[in-house]
Amino acid sequence: MPYPRIAAVATATPTQCFTQAELLRLAGYADERRRGFFEASDIAGRHLYIDRDRFRPDESVDELNDRYRRGALELGERAARAVLARTGWDPGEVDFIATTTCTGRLTPSLDAHLIARLGCRPDVQRVHVGDTGCAAAVVALEQAWNHLRAFPAHKAIVLAVEICSAAYFLDDRLESAVAHAIFADGAGALALAGDGVGPAVIAHRTLFRSEHLDAMGFEYPGGRPRVILSKEVRRIGAGMMGEMARVLMDAQGLKRDDVRHWILHSAGRRVLDRARVLLELDESALAHARAVLREYGNMSSATILFALERTLRLESPVPGEWGVLIGLGPGFAAEGALLRW
Repeated sequence: MPYPRIAAVATATPTQCFTQAELLRLAGYADERRRGFFEASDIAGRHLYIDRDRFRPDESVDELNDRYRRGALELGERAARAVLARTGWDPGEVDFIATTTCTGRLTPSLDAHLIARLGCRPDVQRVHVGDTGCAAAVVALEQAWNHLRAFPAHKAIVLAVEICSAAYFLDDRLESAVAHAIFADGAGALALAGDGVGPAVIAHRTLFRSEHLDAMGFEYPGGRPRVILSKEVRRIGAGMMGEMARVLMDAQGLKRDDVRHWILHSAGRRVLDRARVLLELDESALAHARAVLREYGNMSSATILFALERTLRLESPVPGEWGVLIGLGPGFAAEGALLRW
């Protein structure tokens, strides 16, 4: 049975792009320590679904929810239409849709809205992966992969969209300031088919370390989303990237030097620094992950699709080359896929 192949990847961001200096002013932080989170982030700019002339850091729950809804639907549709255009597929050809988001909620869920906006068939199958954090795009990819293994002639779309600016919480916690310094808004879409010329997804794996369940996530005081982000995430995340890489390579008896392409979640500067050392990689292997962080920031679940899109666009893989794709998320979890061209 053929392995499902990635036919195309596309991304979308809000039109408004902000420098870190501008966002620091909007956030209202004046102390040196919080200012340092912005200045040492290795992020040049971030796209946010906010109006720079009207933004207030004390928005109400209703205002945050409204911005999430508008932004998620707009960016989600743009990314989905872009990936369909790259494949040449008509929306009516799509048999399965997997969507994910963690920065807001919609009922009907994101997949239902997308089906209506794209004009998909009324019998299209779907799944929505919610509240899974930054690793969720890889979880959604796994669901689409499973569907195509059962129905190899089908076509699937995976969509991750996050409006992290709708989770802005103004308080005195340092972890809130860290979150405000790195997270951004964006959407990524991936097309998966039973055949074609893109990289095949040979295997996927999940790895949990439940002893770190409280290290990252959301809480909702007064109904407002507030990020939980322990300083231990940089150590936990890098270590789990190393573990996941070994698990994926062992699945095919590979060594590190057998892997040509490393597609890693742009979680943050220090996570990537530690991961490079643990994985014993040259700095060039992290070029795409660092570029996504620098140009866009951390867009939660959508981020890994930005790194994958950049890899497919700028690299020239040859048949037989291997790639490792790893996302990180709360739980604490690593989600990975082994790719082969």
